[in-house]
Amino acid sequence: MSLFLIAIFVFLSAMSLIVILFMLPMAVKDTAQARIKRRLTTIGHMTHASRSELQSLLKAPVYSNNPWLNNLLCNIPLVQKIGLNLERANVDMSPSVFLLCSGGACLVTFFMLMIVGKPIWMALLFASIALVIPSVYLRYVIWKRLRKFLEQMPDGLEMISQSLQAGQGLTQAMVYVAKEMPDPIGTEFSVFIEEVNLGLPLNDALRKFEQRMSLPEVRLFNTALLVQREIGGSLSELLTKLANIIRDRFRIERLIKSLTAQNRMSAWTVSSIPPFLAVFMFIREPVMMNEMLVHPGGRAMLATALVLEVIGILVFRKFIKIHI
Repeated sequence: MSLFLIAIFVFLSAMSLIVILFMLPMAVKDTAQARIKRRLTTIGHMTHASRSELQSLLKAPVYSNNPWLNNLLCNIPLVQKIGLNLERANVDMSPSVFLLCSGGACLVTFFMLMIVGKPIWMALLFASIALVIPSVYLRYVIWKRLRKFLEQMPDGLEMISQSLQAGQGLTQAMVYVAKEMPDPIGTEFSVFIEEVNLGLPLNDALRKFEQRMSLPEVRLFNTALLVQREIGGSLSELLTKLANIIRDRFRIERLIKSLTAQNRMSAWTVSSIPPFLAVFMFIREPVMMNEMLVHPGGRAMLATALVLEVIGILVFRKFIKIHI
């Protein structure tokens, strides 16, 4: 067996550690009640806190039940960004655990490759890949959840509009959406309602709602609520028009995907040929490929090919992707 295949097997074993430590906990979805309970638990530990401090705790995310540790983590930008991404993905995991899993996967991959006698550059390369895989996976979960939220948003807006036309208040209409709609829109509206019930001002609750669901449609929804609160107007009619706009956007997007399906398939086919060819050559001619890895010129050629492959994929993606 060639050294390259040994390195692949070692890398896959390290990835299994990521599955155990990171991806399995991500399968456990967080709930609105769990988020609010963590904040109430932190408030319970602050027996001598003032009202302003409790209000700031409702506005800021909670990273630890220990007050001084929570204040320390809140001042670190990286922890704030990771915490917001975990909240967007609706994952019951703290930023510290996320960093521990990512760093642990990186170190395990590095030391396992060094133990089997691989070059340090290869160990650093695979360790870097293991380090960024949790972040890439988290971004994929966020994108998928935002996409599902946007698909559910027209139905949720129409439910609010019909409830307003039936004579219910805005809060009762949003509570109805939180109870009847599934995750993610039901969970996010539940968090919004719970924060308002705990005393968080409406403007701050809407701002946090927009931070969690970073979509232009959510920004329009928040603007409509604030404008209706300040100057009045027909909110139900505005929400119905917004729901129709979102549906038309999905219809146009599906039409564009159907028209560009052949081009996207061609781009992926052309981009996948070099990796498959490289794997075939390592299996078919392992001695020659190992000599290429040892020779400086061969490593330079492989690095150049990898850079050109990434550039080609980005160029294809730029040409094919159409923003609506």
